[in-house]
Amino acid sequence: MSARQLAIAITLLIAARLYAQVTPSSILLPTGMAYDTAGNLYFTDANRHQVFESTLGGQLLLIAGTGTQGYAGDNGPATSAQLNSPQALTIATNGTLYIADTGNNVVRAITNGTITTLAGTGKPGYSGDSGPATSAQLDAPNALTLDSTGALLVCDSANNRIRRIDITGTITTIAGTGIQGFSGDNGPATAAQFDTPSGIATANGVIYIADTHNHRIRIIDSSGTITTLAGTGKPGYFGDNGLATSAQLNSPRGLALTATGALLIADANNQRIRSISATGTITTLAGGPTQGTTTDGTTALSANLNTPRAVAISPFGYSILADAPNHTLRILVTNGDLYLPAAFAPTRTTAVTFIAAGTATVTGISTPQGAVQLTIDGTPGPTATLASGAATFSLPAGAHTITATYTGDGLNPAATSSAITLSAGKAAATVIMQPPSPNDYAGMPLLLNANVTAPTGGTPTGTVTFLEGPTTIATAQLTAGIASGVYLAPTAGSHTIVASYLGDANFAPGSAPPITAIVKPIPDFTIATTGTTNQTAAAGAIATYNLNITPQNGAFTGAVSLAVSGLPFGATASFAPPQVVPGASVAATTLSVQTLAQPIAHLATHTTAPYALLFLPLIFLRRKSRRLLLPLLPLVLFISGCGDRVNQPPTPAAGIYTLTVSATGTNLAGILVVHTTTVTLTIE
Repeated sequence: MSARQLAIAITLLIAARLYAQVTPSSILLPTGMAYDTAGNLYFTDANRHQVFESTLGGQLLLIAGTGTQGYAGDNGPATSAQLNSPQALTIATNGTLYIADTGNNVVRAITNGTITTLAGTGKPGYSGDSGPATSAQLDAPNALTLDSTGALLVCDSANNRIRRIDITGTITTIAGTGIQGFSGDNGPATAAQFDTPSGIATANGVIYIADTHNHRIRIIDSSGTITTLAGTGKPGYFGDNGLATSAQLNSPRGLALTATGALLIADANNQRIRSISATGTITTLAGGPTQGTTTDGTTALSANLNTPRAVAISPFGYSILADAPNHTLRILVTNGDLYLPAAFAPTRTTAVTFIAAGTATVTGISTPQGAVQLTIDGTPGPTATLASGAATFSLPAGAHTITATYTGDGLNPAATSSAITLSAGKAAATVIMQPPSPNDYAGMPLLLNANVTAPTGGTPTGTVTFLEGPTTIATAQLTAGIASGVYLAPTAGSHTIVASYLGDANFAPGSAPPITAIVKPIPDFTIATTGTTNQTAAAGAIATYNLNITPQNGAFTGAVSLAVSGLPFGATASFAPPQVVPGASVAATTLSVQTLAQPIAHLATHTTAPYALLFLPLIFLRRKSRRLLLPLLPLVLFISGCGDRVNQPPTPAAGIYTLTVSATGTNLAGILVVHTTTVTLTIE
């Protein structure tokens, strides 16, 4: 360890003992800063050996460190761990917090509140390149940033190198030979010399380094070549409004890049914050020639700063600096004044006003930024982002008690409006009716659908009616903004239908533009003969008729069965095939009629004798048995006498017969339909 490093360590140790009893809200030496994506600020306090969070709403929270200088607590809660003069930090988009635990010569990480060591053995030195970072030696790491790949870049300050830890945990050196000095510009960064690099930032593949004791800002381009961006190498304050390469700096430390590509520099021993534009021009943003302190709200260029150590950019566009020996942080707002963060100004207030028109206004320092959330009847409601200090809401209909809560922006603390009771009119709903199916048929249910939405938020409830002219044809309840009704039996033709929303407690009634539904006639069929309908046949011959079953109004997909009536006595009929499915084309069948060939012989006219013979055995029966059966004799004689009046079936007569052919099927509506045609049969 060099004499300078030893002196620094002794100074930090003495300071830690002196301030050991200070409460966490009294900051001693803020050194490194970073914002998360929401706008909460995290910073290291080197003298308290702790990490704090200054929240959007203005709270100061302990994130890591017990306040006792040491190295302990890995794999446990970060608030129970010991740190040693942490001087920098950075935050990944997933919320992982990386800390340069400078006095312990390690880099530590906090994930979900648990702390671990990411790099370094705890013993100062230089070793381990191309291996696991946990096995490598670092010496007083004091600045961190993340590149676009998620790799962590480290100013290994006492080693006079820049190290890189990739996402696999492998460490390499990307700049510096390890020899304290200044050399290497316009060559490979790995061949360059540094003197205690203490600030780092990166964007678009370019790495910016505060080469602190060389009083320069240097850059490494995507090819690995190093050059000087600012500073002549001679400490001093010179060159504003000119090229940064001709300017003088004095021990530059923390760096940060703005959204416009400007580089902010904590020009520590000049007591200033300076900026280098994307075109290379340097200017001063805050601080004057006098080292000292300043009051809240002072114009930045007139403020006295004390060795600013770090800079950062808020997601809201504020620039913030660590006014380290003054034990505070300061925000540079757009009006050019410096203010303490909300967590450092407990008496600062923000005013939130909510008016019945649905607008929340927030007044505070400069123009407050951030979000406002409503509480409606005690329940959290919608959130809106401030624009020019105002947030606008669409309010639910009816009378409600409403408050508006401003979540803060780190400069202006969180605040809540007074509760007001207001009545809002019903919101408008948008009603859209969906086109019916193009394949709807007369007599069959027609499905109707309507969507009812609220452009201003909320979900309409209630009833939708479907109308054809003044007639209601269907009614349906809304479910998740959708109503489905059924028009039970529309007739064929064009139907103009309107969906009408009846409204509810929060939404006014409304109607959809009318739609036209075209209802087709339900598919049917006809039956007709092809060729002649008159056939002449001799008795015993076969007469044939050709018939077509033709679909009407579309394809008839049901089966059609065939039958015939009116046949002459003794004739039989058959169809080939006996059943057809017309579909979209014509189906054919053939009717064949077989006439009777021979007449049937007549039975005998007199039939008494056969029945009388049944009683001949009576003469052979005993007297007693004859006496029992003789009363039945008149009945038998009566029956036998009736035989003279029985008419037998006639022989088929020559003549003309009209036959009726029936075709029976079931349509799409499930209704049985029957169609007939007639043919003529002449028997000679």
